[in-house]
Amino acid sequence: LEEKNCSDPGGPLNGYRRVVEDTGLLNGHYAKIGTVIAFFCNNSYVLSGNEQRTCQHDGAWSGKQPICIKACREPKISDLVRQKVLPMQVQSRETPLHQLYSSAFNKQKLENYPTKKPALPFGDLPRGYQHLHTQLQYECISPFYRRLGSSRRTCLKTGKWSGRAPVCIPICGKAENITLQKTVTSTRWPWQAAIYRMANRVKENRKGAWILICSGALVNERTVVVAAHCVTDLGKTVVIRTAELKVVLGKFYRDDDRDEKTIQNLRISAIIVHPNYDPILLDSDIAIIKLLDKARISSRVQPICLPSSHDLTSSIEDLKIMVTGWKVLADIKDPGYKNDTIRMGAVRMVDSLLCEQQYEDNGIQVSITDSMFCARQDHTAFSNICPAETGGIAAITLPGKASPELKWHLMGLVSWGYDKSCSLELYSGYTKVLLFKDWIEKNLK
Repeated sequence: LEEKNCSDPGGPLNGYRRVVEDTGLLNGHYAKIGTVIAFFCNNSYVLSGNEQRTCQHDGAWSGKQPICIKACREPKISDLVRQKVLPMQVQSRETPLHQLYSSAFNKQKLENYPTKKPALPFGDLPRGYQHLHTQLQYECISPFYRRLGSSRRTCLKTGKWSGRAPVCIPICGKAENITLQKTVTSTRWPWQAAIYRMANRVKENRKGAWILICSGALVNERTVVVAAHCVTDLGKTVVIRTAELKVVLGKFYRDDDRDEKTIQNLRISAIIVHPNYDPILLDSDIAIIKLLDKARISSRVQPICLPSSHDLTSSIEDLKIMVTGWKVLADIKDPGYKNDTIRMGAVRMVDSLLCEQQYEDNGIQVSITDSMFCARQDHTAFSNICPAETGGIAAITLPGKASPELKWHLMGLVSWGYDKSCSLELYSGYTKVLLFKDWIEKNLK
């Protein structure tokens, strides 16, 4: 039998073909049996159909001739973003000519002009591609996150997507039913981070155990802001090894044996102490803990917002600040230890000169720097905390940037106070977090 050749199938419109096996085309028009041709598309086009065709013994090519279709590769999104492909829709846009034509021509003639209805897509696309003018809609999979970037993106003729890539980030400072007027001992503070140190580095504790030493504030999924004296050797700038510290999120009870299943024990990858930290004066008493393990955001673990100067519309001295923390010097033999939870209390800022004078009257010389503020407990609000004993974080409620809804912002970190007294009249010193906002944000990534 005479061997048949296959005629040249040609390349697809907006594409081309290339011989990948055998002797190629004969005289540029025919191919021998067994010749394999591969098909490709130009930029912004995607191949629909067989990628390769083979010349068969009957003189016909295997498969069907592919076509090149305008399409876009689906953009990459994180696991926190939910994507939905919307059905093809009419774009409700009109140019000035629409009004001109509608008034200058009758309805019958107007029907001959192009409409706004897009052409229906044809041809199957490979997985992960979408047709021209297809719209993708995005939303966050969790109510504890908010979306940045575009809510919808459209496939353009350039093969790219309109708008900006969506990203979901945790909502900060949002705690259900927490107000300064309704704080009770059952209140949970989802951004409160418990800082633990290995007990074999602390006297009178069994080896291998962990002890609670400080409180910090979760500001994103991998960052905790804490007082620098919590993560350095006492009176020094030497940073404690990361292996000797851990962060616990979602904690409520002081007793570690009562920790709930929802708590998260997270390892630390790095500790960044502010370069101006002075362990003698406790100036710039602030540090950042970078988490090796990513915090899992939930109803009990959420970040707190960082403050901005434009958020503080009223005088700082008039603000009521909430201080929260666990009692570090707790006695496990105390009958109430098992039920002891996170402590809290409202404080108000006081003038730094009054603060220095009170300490001087008690025989203690202190210097209040620009990076500090002093505060005293508010007699009119609920309180079961002694900042000098518990340490902790100080937060205030301010309107959010995107909405008037009140959100909690990190105002300060308990830095120093009287050693053996817890009178409501006495002042405590705090690190002024607002002053370090730029430094914190620089180290968030």
